[in-house]
Amino acid sequence: MTVTIQPRADNKIEIISAALGNFSTDRTRLEISQPFQFILATLKKFQQQLPSGCNVIVASEFSDKIGFGSSAAVTVATLAAICAWLNKNVSSHEMILQARAIVRDVQGLGSGADVAACVLGGMVAYQMQPLLAERLPHQHVLTAVYAGYKTPTVDVVKKVKTQYLAHPEIHDALFSAMDVCAVQGIQHAREQNWVGLGAVMNIQQGLMESLGVNTPLLSELIQQLRAQSTVYGAKISGSGLGDCVVGLGDAISLSFTDEKIKQIPVTIATHGVLCEKN
Repeated sequence: MTVTIQPRADNKIEIISAALGNFSTDRTRLEISQPFQFILATLKKFQQQLPSGCNVIVASEFSDKIGFGSSAAVTVATLAAICAWLNKNVSSHEMILQARAIVRDVQGLGSGADVAACVLGGMVAYQMQPLLAERLPHQHVLTAVYAGYKTPTVDVVKKVKTQYLAHPEIHDALFSAMDVCAVQGIQHAREQNWVGLGAVMNIQQGLMESLGVNTPLLSELIQQLRAQSTVYGAKISGSGLGDCVVGLGDAISLSFTDEKIKQIPVTIATHGVLCEKN
């Protein structure tokens, strides 16, 4: 995801995206609207500090239709570009806090894990409260498969919240177990114990199924990944009810009956957000 900001001599703000189209507004009348809500929310945060209007040019190597953190990526990229424009020196910690707040303002929720991954790059250990975000020293190849459709995270969370009200004690136990999975997964990743990490991924997938965010199709894709001798574990990659599943390893012989289902070439980034200023 690349965001380029070009200062203008007037107050006009032009957003230009090959994927989503163009949008025009005035710096003094910024309102948040789709599909550029994350860019506009970031601009609005600095509205009083912007010296002029600007062109915001957005280019992405992946589709916003696939839930691989495109909202977090465009927020972090826009935030970094604006900070460079305004000569603000922002630490990684502060950038995560600011970008997470912007995402939450727009969609009402967000753990910030995807934001931390965008800021730091690589494989990241993350804790929401108190905020802890650390880039781990090692990483491993992944396989990602898109189910052909996705459900917005906000809708998935609403479903889980509704189920929580009916069985709060059971769900609290599930959430605690998922936290243990994350802690153990981080330790396995530090030690490059990929077999152990894959096993924890499989356990957490079972917990996500208990939360009601799995589907028969996602189960089928996960089982196909796990059947690969080169894959240590597999689970839903995001909130669930569609979108992507991810396997820890390089799957080499996947086949799908539905043309909407596709394997997505992915590589863990070797760096986090970068900013160049001319």
